[in-house]
Amino acid sequence: MSRKLRLTQIVFDLNGGGMETLVAEMAARWQGSDITMSVITLSGRVGRVGESVRRIVDQYHVLKLTPGLSMLAPIALVRAIRATRPDVVHLHSGAWYKGALAARLARVPRIIFTEHGREHDDPALVRWLDRRAGAWTSTVVAVSERLHEYLVRVVGISKERVVTVPNGVDTAIFTPGPASAEIKRSLGLPADALVLGSVGRLEPVKAYSRLVEAYAQLRGENHGPPLVLVIYGEGTDRPTVEATVDRLGLKDHVRLPGWTTSPADGYRLLDVFAMTSRSEGMSVSLMEAMSCGCCPVVTNVGSNAEVLGPELESQVIADGDGEALLRALREVLASKARRAELGGLARLHAEQAHSLSRMLADYERLYRGEPVTGTPA
Repeated sequence: MSRKLRLTQIVFDLNGGGMETLVAEMAARWQGSDITMSVITLSGRVGRVGESVRRIVDQYHVLKLTPGLSMLAPIALVRAIRATRPDVVHLHSGAWYKGALAARLARVPRIIFTEHGREHDDPALVRWLDRRAGAWTSTVVAVSERLHEYLVRVVGISKERVVTVPNGVDTAIFTPGPASAEIKRSLGLPADALVLGSVGRLEPVKAYSRLVEAYAQLRGENHGPPLVLVIYGEGTDRPTVEATVDRLGLKDHVRLPGWTTSPADGYRLLDVFAMTSRSEGMSVSLMEAMSCGCCPVVTNVGSNAEVLGPELESQVIADGDGEALLRALREVLASKARRAELGGLARLHAEQAHSLSRMLADYERLYRGEPVTGTPA
């Protein structure tokens, strides 16, 4: 039997998104196991995802740190860490410097940090802070090879400290299946609708207005069944997306139902999953969509091409190329057989490369100080 281990996850927020989903998966998988998990959030709220997580972890602390002061003396965070009595602290994007400093002051034996994605080259001060945090961190995890290279080459983290652990999804939950007739009715969709859409945070970096604008052009073309657009999610960019919908006269044809409590059913509703983001890390929603057998069309940002793999490289388009987006969407919307072919390839690649069990096993090895197989030297 493995020795018992106390793990504390530190995140900025647990409201919604790919990183939050992975932390929730860890809590669910390790409940009742040799790993006793606690969570500390720094946003001052429990969060939508946190509501379910806090019921299954040992301790759940909600903090709101004082800006500035917490960069020098994160006293409240040190106290919360000590209360959870961790063998390992696992930090996530948005909580690195403060979390690493607090964990060091709390004398935690092992500190892990996962970088889930960078939107742009960081200012010199941010890189300096990250290098300081990296010196206090036992292992820095990148979720993709591209991000691994960025952390070493641009940020300046010692390559001996950086390993790659790709994200994963539960391919036994996210499975292909028919679209729910009940969900179609609840959204007011025709039974024979051809559904284009996405699932993700409504934030500026996701650039969903691009998808709305593309849909406005595609809707006027003959695709056989009526073409509708459905985007699941919530966030600060909702007013912008709604304004784009109104400006283009699409209010009766676009659905923005907010978060779904059953994302697998959301993916199964989609004939085509489109991701028009300006930036991504290693997208969990893309992997979930692939696992559900969705036909993907994505921008070539972050690790999207890496997630799809070489078999689906035709579905990756240049960021900001509106004409390429339209061409890619037209091709798959025009052919049910092509959508089925690409969806089948997506499902196969998700099963082979994006397993949640593989990801969790790799993290447990890191927590226990063991090497991760297949990690770059």
